[in-house]
Amino acid sequence: MTSPDLREGYVRWLRRAAPTLALPLATTALVQAASTAAWWDDPVPAGGAMRYLFISVAVASVVVGRNIRTRDTASTPLDAAAMASLSWKLVVYAIAPVVIGAVLSIMTRQVWDYYAMLVVTLVGLWLLFPRYDHWVAWAATAEGSA
Repeated sequence: MTSPDLREGYVRWLRRAAPTLALPLATTALVQAASTAAWWDDPVPAGGAMRYLFISVAVASVVVGRNIRTRDTASTPLDAAAMASLSWKLVVYAIAPVVIGAVLSIMTRQVWDYYAMLVVTLVGLWLLFPRYDHWVAWAATAEGSA
């Protein structure tokens, strides 16, 4: 794949992926609106172990995303479709903690659970969001083996 084609493919993917980056903002608005509702102050049902399970799954999603990126880029050369598919997977794994955090904060009625998962999401985006230089490296692997 030539560099202009690669850049065009990346920009096309980025334009489609950009709206998903608004999900953390939307869930923040949801949690803030829920925390002002009258039912927020009702007694919380017991479920301490469930809280730790949700937190573990959220953190594991970022770790699994890193493992998938390493596995998929090391095993076979990637073409444009494979790079776009891998990029979508990485974005989903990076965004998952904020969704889990929104559900968790509504279950536990603790806003700090959401904010902790928002931090995990931001770290996940920093680690996993595919930049153009990643696409260049993945394409170079494909060109080098062809």
